[in-house]
Amino acid sequence: MLKGLQNIHFSFGEQGLTYLAGIPIIHQFVKSLRLRRFFQRTIHLSHRNTNYHWADLLLSHFYYTIAGIERLDHLTTLKNNGLLPPLTGLPRLPGTRAMRDFLLGLTPQDLIQIEKVHDLIRDQVFQYPDALTTIIVDFDSSVVTVYGHQELAEVGYNPTHKGKRSYRPLFGMESHLKISLKGELRPGNFSDKTEIVPFVKSALEKIPSNIPISRIRIRMDAGFYCWSVIKFLDEERYGYVIVAQVTRPIKLMLLVLQYRIFNHEEKLAVAEFQYQPYGWKQPHRFVVIRYTLPPEPETAQRTLFTIDRYEYQVFVTNLDLEPESIWYFYKGRTGLEIDIKELKLDFYMSNIPTRTFLANQAHLQLLLLDYNLFRWFQMLCLPQQFQSKTLKWVRRNIFIVPGKFVTPGHKNVLQLPKSFTQQHLFQQIYKNAEKVKPLLK
Repeated sequence: MLKGLQNIHFSFGEQGLTYLAGIPIIHQFVKSLRLRRFFQRTIHLSHRNTNYHWADLLLSHFYYTIAGIERLDHLTTLKNNGLLPPLTGLPRLPGTRAMRDFLLGLTPQDLIQIEKVHDLIRDQVFQYPDALTTIIVDFDSSVVTVYGHQELAEVGYNPTHKGKRSYRPLFGMESHLKISLKGELRPGNFSDKTEIVPFVKSALEKIPSNIPISRIRIRMDAGFYCWSVIKFLDEERYGYVIVAQVTRPIKLMLLVLQYRIFNHEEKLAVAEFQYQPYGWKQPHRFVVIRYTLPPEPETAQRTLFTIDRYEYQVFVTNLDLEPESIWYFYKGRTGLEIDIKELKLDFYMSNIPTRTFLANQAHLQLLLLDYNLFRWFQMLCLPQQFQSKTLKWVRRNIFIVPGKFVTPGHKNVLQLPKSFTQQHLFQQIYKNAEKVKPLLK
């Protein structure tokens, strides 16, 4: 067996070293946007810290997220990376206590201001690189399990960790650009669907006013299925497809409908009917997709409603499309599940930072701002073939690379490994970041 290096000696006096030598790319993007000045001019938070300006704390939250800091307790490792401040343009980076105090000190009025500045940034994202002419908004809820004594974390629907306390965040995402419109934390036992309408309304208000309602389509899972949501969407004339809850009257209808096969390969059949659920003011169109189950008992983990050899999925819709087209349209919503998974795994949304609900809501709001800034970075700076890459991929292949900062002849030089396989991509992204237009004229 080959032996490794023997008699290794260690030295801790070297300066100018970092494992995040790719961070200057993100800094150049932030610099071109003039994001720090934009924060300073557009919002004035009540938070006061004699060591850090709140604009620097907002930027630090973004840099920490991009760098892959999973928990506030891990901030010290990055703060002690002596090369990171000059690479990010910040005088110094806040540690665990400063960032936690920042979150805990934010008031409801501060969150309103942060949401407004997020709206201004999102309006710019909607325009670059090309303005959208149609909008698809996907709504979903998720489950974030907690393991401490966080405020308002309750036992509720939690299929992965049954009986565990959790939060149940709601999300509204634009499908084309894959950007967040709205996100809110809710207690894990949240069930009052009448409270969903204000959330849906607020998310839809984020859409640019120049896009007519006739060009907006909405997709929702069964967690949004209720008369108050349907009534709101009908009155505002939004087109929608929503997964319906299969009640006993609907179950009886499923058995007598005439189905038409539209996909022989997957053995999919479709039918439709008019139905007025209890408490609704008028009948609505319902579309049913029937799946033929395989003979083997391998579907124990499936979640659709099952009768005999068939599985059913029911939608309520007001779109004037063929029944099978309703299913194909809704099928595109799977992208939202991928986005939420990325928020959980790559942006570490599942790691709740404090015991206080308002501070945790603030953290989620800042994470969604970080998410949209990163999406904008992808659109403006990454070549087309790399724009669908996740933050985890970009972090691993671009940002996390060893480097050394030297100043030969009074020049600032960041030395990267000769074996760095993404040299061309690295330089191209940096050049694109230099061309980004500022938020402030």
